[in-house]
Amino acid sequence: MPEPFVPPHLPHGPAILAVDGGGTKTLAVRVGPDATVQAVQITKGCNPFDQPDWQNILTNLVTPLASGLQAAAFGIAGYGENRETGRLLRAHVHQLCPATPLSLTNDVDMACIGAFAGEAGVLLLSGTGSMAWASDGADQTARVGGWGPVFGDEGSAYWIGRKALQRVCQAMDGRAPEAKDFAQKICATMHWPDENPAALDALLGWYNQQERPRPAVAHCARLIDEMAEAGCPEARALITQAAQHLATLVQTARARFSEHTLPWSYAGSVFKSRLLRDTLTDLCGTPQPPRLPPVGGGIVQAARLAGWPIDAAWIARLAHALDA
Repeated sequence: MPEPFVPPHLPHGPAILAVDGGGTKTLAVRVGPDATVQAVQITKGCNPFDQPDWQNILTNLVTPLASGLQAAAFGIAGYGENRETGRLLRAHVHQLCPATPLSLTNDVDMACIGAFAGEAGVLLLSGTGSMAWASDGADQTARVGGWGPVFGDEGSAYWIGRKALQRVCQAMDGRAPEAKDFAQKICATMHWPDENPAALDALLGWYNQQERPRPAVAHCARLIDEMAEAGCPEARALITQAAQHLATLVQTARARFSEHTLPWSYAGSVFKSRLLRDTLTDLCGTPQPPRLPPVGGGIVQAARLAGWPIDAAWIARLAHALDA
């Protein structure tokens, strides 16, 4: 994690602030009217559902950058998923910027705005979890998926890893003898015995020792993709099924706006899989590369709140500044 950077003297004149608060990191960027980046702060994640200290994290991040703002936009993981948590988040960000026009959204909503620079589109996110977020480029948004590992997250890295390990269990206890070769390859990579009862004892022991089991299971998706690239039929089937689930998210989001050709873009570790990307392209069409990173969506929101005139040239300068 980069060390936080706080300039000794913020530039005079108008400015806006965008905060992208995820589960892993929180990024704050202060921008001037000409799309130049005036200051950047980075710290640990602030998702209220797994970071008890989220209020102090946001306070320490934002306070050094909050003077003289014309508008601010916050995209925080978990916002909109629980009424009480949403109330606490709204109250806290208003304390941080009490006299400033504010926008508070989910971090995936912010990423969608960034991907399409505020225009209409569907952002498909698949990392540890999965969801699609669609926008008409104005006031209407739609969320599809994102219900967590128990109720959803189909096509995510966790889903792929869980399905693969479930198949190992089925192969080892005799329910899926056709998957025995697949299971033995996974066991060999994980340094587990490949026969019962030692195999299942090793698998359960590995799982129980994980401090954060969900990311550990999700990490197995990388192995499944490598096996798929090497031609393993079981692995290829899992990656293809994941792509089909993710395509359903995109197709459903498009249908919410009765626009079946709405452009789509993507973010998240699962899209490192060539097979998954190719399958999704076949099912949903060619994705559009993101025009701005997620925090750029917050900058666009804040610029609109401030009444700044933003056009394609302004977006291009911002993209260059954020990439520097």
